[in-house]
Amino acid sequence: MKAMRQRKNFIAALILYCLAGVCAGQAPAIVRAVWARPLMLADAATRGSEEKGRAYIRAELERLKAARFDTLYVEAIYNSYTLYPSKMLPLRPVGLQGGVADARGAGWDVLQAYLDEGQRLGVKIHVWAHVFHLWNTALGPLEKSPVLGAHPDWVALDRSGSPQVVSEAEGSINKIFGSPSSLGLRAFLVKLFRELAAKYPALSGVQLDYIRYPLHWPEAPFDYNPDALRQYKAATSLEPQQDAQRWQDWKTQQVTEAVRQISNALRQTNPKLIISAAVFPGFAENLRVKMQDSQEWAKRGYVDALLPMLYSRDFKRVETWAKEFRAGVPKNTRVYAALYVGHFYDATTKTIDARYLELPQKAGFDGVGLFAAQLLTDDLLGRLK
Repeated sequence: MKAMRQRKNFIAALILYCLAGVCAGQAPAIVRAVWARPLMLADAATRGSEEKGRAYIRAELERLKAARFDTLYVEAIYNSYTLYPSKMLPLRPVGLQGGVADARGAGWDVLQAYLDEGQRLGVKIHVWAHVFHLWNTALGPLEKSPVLGAHPDWVALDRSGSPQVVSEAEGSINKIFGSPSSLGLRAFLVKLFRELAAKYPALSGVQLDYIRYPLHWPEAPFDYNPDALRQYKAATSLEPQQDAQRWQDWKTQQVTEAVRQISNALRQTNPKLIISAAVFPGFAENLRVKMQDSQEWAKRGYVDALLPMLYSRDFKRVETWAKEFRAGVPKNTRVYAALYVGHFYDATTKTIDARYLELPQKAGFDGVGLFAAQLLTDDLLGRLK
């Protein structure tokens, strides 16, 4: 009887071992990640006090850990401010808001608090960084931007000469992007990410977001920055209107070169970092309207993981995107399905569309990322366990 019990216990342990994905020849266990805008729902007293802020972060991570989340993307580089001390960018001012959904400043090292608590709980902390989205009109005129105010020659412009991205407006708030072709801006970004990787060796990874051109409208395409036009003319002897496809291809190359440079800087500084990017699905359409060639980045090994943003209430569309994306990038590139909580969960009726949560495994993905932490109710977290 004792031998039989031992055999049953061994078999049960072996099954659990295999389900964890560590059997020889099997993929790792699926990653469960979530994006977090630090202190977004905290009051002013909590944000302004490191002691209270750390307690808030500790409770947030414990809540997520209990629901079996193992990875957190912490928004720490945002609108040309940081949530950690940097020589490259200013610390985000206490209470600074730049829109309805916003990470607020605290005046202390918020990122270090996440790293400390993440290490204690076994939650991997990645920095979520906005790359070319550098300002928005809710924060004031462009002159106030810590980056573009000092370097207006780095800003991306539409054909009318405006920096405002009305095609991605959030109400009356317009985003403002840096120009991906700007050599000065790219050199600045390389130094910024190199500093980050050196300063926080405990980081598990860096996620690149907004690493693209603004969404192009036919009546307001980008980028008509004078330096961008000069570079394009020098490279092709053409004006943008002479060959639309070549103009698009050239801009796509500028974004890919930025990814290469940032990736190299991060890997040289900390080879253990996982480099990921939040990208749009639908490869052809994404190239046409945002010049974001995630297939090429994966093929060249510039990124370790990609998170296609499968944001739609139309599940059939989401399913199509997912299948195309997994088939379109190398098998050794990790793919995590990025899902918007409001598309599969109704907080009022407390109902879940389980098809979304089943999709990552059905599509052969390596994980799932939920946007965002502030939308995870106690009811939903309890059910996600």
